[in-house]
Amino acid sequence: MRTTGAYALRETTGTSGLELTLQSAVSILAHFEVAHLVVGGMAVQEHGYFRVTLDADLVVADVQDAVELLTADLSGPFRRCPGCEDTVQDKRNRVHINLLPAGRVLRAGCQVPFPVPQEVSEEPRFVTLEQLISLKLDSWSHSPLRRLKDKADVIELIKYRRLPRDLAVAEPVRSLYRETWDALAAEPEADR
Repeated sequence: MRTTGAYALRETTGTSGLELTLQSAVSILAHFEVAHLVVGGMAVQEHGYFRVTLDADLVVADVQDAVELLTADLSGPFRRCPGCEDTVQDKRNRVHINLLPAGRVLRAGCQVPFPVPQEVSEEPRFVTLEQLISLKLDSWSHSPLRRLKDKADVIELIKYRRLPRDLAVAEPVRSLYRETWDALAAEPEADR
């Protein structure tokens, strides 16, 4: 992966299997000319907030097609997860890959669609910081108790990356981003 801090976090927390799983998945998808983008906790790590995550989230154009491609080789590393049509599991380490639909929203009510991957690559490609923050705020705003970690991720990224108030986040969450930024800026420095 790109960030040494994220790599060190995974090594010290025993979650380095995530890298093996993610690398295997993107290599298989690239073999079949399927573009992807990494979102979720691994993207948060790669963008500079080093917190633990136990799965990987990939945005693809066709979720069912990607599941088929990842699980087609019965001797390969992935198997389907019973009852989860959009998730595969690495048989080697039990890490899950959640596949998410490009150009669509996470759930009803959300307004920020997942970006559409443009590049086929054998290396993990991560969403931009602006896209990641937009997705996290949209997810949190439509399920504030269940998706509290999404809001915390945004706050920590603002702090660690010293993000500007006018960051180019998606329009539907722009005011929420600025409210969050202003509230954080209003707190005494010792509490940050």
